[in-house]
Amino acid sequence: MSADAVEPLAEGQPSRGRPRDADVDRKIIEAARSVYGERGWAGFSFGAVCRAAGVSKDAMYRRYASREDLLVAALHEEPIPINFDADADLRDQLIEIASLTLAAFASPEGMIPFRAFVDAATNPEVGELYYQQVAVAHVRYMYDLTNRAITEGRFSAIDRPTAFIDGLLGGLIMHVLATPPDKRSKMVAHADDFVRDHVDLILRGAGYDFDRG
Repeated sequence: MSADAVEPLAEGQPSRGRPRDADVDRKIIEAARSVYGERGWAGFSFGAVCRAAGVSKDAMYRRYASREDLLVAALHEEPIPINFDADADLRDQLIEIASLTLAAFASPEGMIPFRAFVDAATNPEVGELYYQQVAVAHVRYMYDLTNRAITEGRFSAIDRPTAFIDGLLGGLIMHVLATPPDKRSKMVAHADDFVRDHVDLILRGAGYDFDRG
């Protein structure tokens, strides 16, 4: 992290030993996610987050020593759950995952991963933060789910998970990017048919046995 990426505690600022206000904590995190999604790392500052959250800088400095610390906390919020019924039908699991993923990318905070990927070109630390705090758990879950299906012989056309996962998630991302921002809420509300068709297309490409389930 470059020196100008960290905002040190200013002289005379109060310590961080005071009791925490959960409402302020939540306001800061929500504002941090919103500001980062809108402006990226270049526009992500304590001042911008304080203004968006309606809190003082004293409140911010009592909680976070730098904007890197703040971004770590903000990215730690899980946008998509990763705990599903392991005994559920594979197609049903993938449809639920795809629906949640589509809704997450289409939400106002859906720009966060795109910002992280862009910022990673000039600030690799930001890309690594996003990967470690958000992406890695979901990638691992999808990898394990797909690899288990391959091991069980449920996919006759593939022997590695990567292409399957990229096809499934990549199609969802492109669907969001191709939809104008003002139409994304409507897209999500009527996404059931698209999600089912998309999941079935990827499953057919992998040689999934629909009769076996």
